[in-house]
Amino acid sequence: MNVTRDVINDLLPAYAAGEASNDTVALVEEFLRRDPELARTLEALRANPLPDLPIALRTTQEKETLIMTKKLLRLRGTLMGLAIWLTLLPLAFQFDGQRITWMFLRDMPITITTLVCLGALTFWGGFVYVGRRLGTTGL
Repeated sequence: MNVTRDVINDLLPAYAAGEASNDTVALVEEFLRRDPELARTLEALRANPLPDLPIALRTTQEKETLIMTKKLLRLRGTLMGLAIWLTLLPLAFQFDGQRITWMFLRDMPITITTLVCLGALTFWGGFVYVGRRLGTTGL
């Protein structure tokens, strides 16, 4: 197999970072002895390394993220339960032989019925919002 300059160019970042295997190091060094121009390019790369990016992660950030995700999952379940309950509450009925009686609509004033419907919409909206926030975690 013939090793080309393109193959060595692909291997140079790993070689320069010191992450290449012994066989790769030997291959690259052998090629660099035969190609002084590429050797100068490598020296320039080593002379001007990219600065390390400052990553300011707290040591407990992974645990905090897990706890927050668990809280959001619990909140999503609670919101869904409340939304379903408030959605079905006005639909509660009683069947007496030949007649269906809508108990909630019969016994509650229109303002309470309206508030229950608005509450159901609010909880459904919260459920969708929390679901979208959890979408970033892949859940």
